[in-house]
Amino acid sequence: MNPLSLFFKKQYAVEEKIQRLLRYLEDMGQLYRGAYEAYLDGSYDDFAQRNEDLNKIEKEMDDLGLQIQMTLMRESLMPDSRDDLLWFLTKLDKVPSSFKHSLGAIAIEKPEIPQDFQDPLKKMLAHTHDAVKALAHATDSLFTDLRAVRQHVEEVGRQESEVDKVEYKLLRTVFENEKFELARQYQLKGILKQLGAVTNLAEDVADAVLILATKHSA
Repeated sequence: MNPLSLFFKKQYAVEEKIQRLLRYLEDMGQLYRGAYEAYLDGSYDDFAQRNEDLNKIEKEMDDLGLQIQMTLMRESLMPDSRDDLLWFLTKLDKVPSSFKHSLGAIAIEKPEIPQDFQDPLKKMLAHTHDAVKALAHATDSLFTDLRAVRQHVEEVGRQESEVDKVEYKLLRTVFENEKFELARQYQLKGILKQLGAVTNLAEDVADAVLILATKHSA
């Protein structure tokens, strides 16, 4: 059975919009990584432009998410299916918001990043990008191949775990460095926590995808 029919009874308007939503999500993941790396490299104009582009896409995602919700309310869906998708979309919306807030903090605070943090942060960004791509693939599989959902969800978890490892090491470095004033320690802690929060949210959404796949494949 086509997994899509479990939700939409062969009505494809919602699927097409969700596919666009996933493309936006992947675009935001790419922009987020590029903007952050531009800041780390001192390319502040590039950072500002990418951050602006990211905010535009986030607004487009908000508009598209509202369209999806309105379409869902009009579709002849079973109440459980509609409620499941609305619940999922609410969780998914937190990921682009986390991109926006993380870069927004960088733009406002303009933190001075220690030189020896550059490579570990870029490693965190690479894992974050991979986690978001895996999340998009997991969500796509919800509509195309339920059997593939679990492997993509597990990949999100692996990437989140790698981010956690780097974050923990950097946090220890921050608070063990007696040269850092307390204000700078907590500023760096906030920056690291916001970056780590992206993959935490991605893992949470991926778990929701797995719940839906399990429920609707039974």
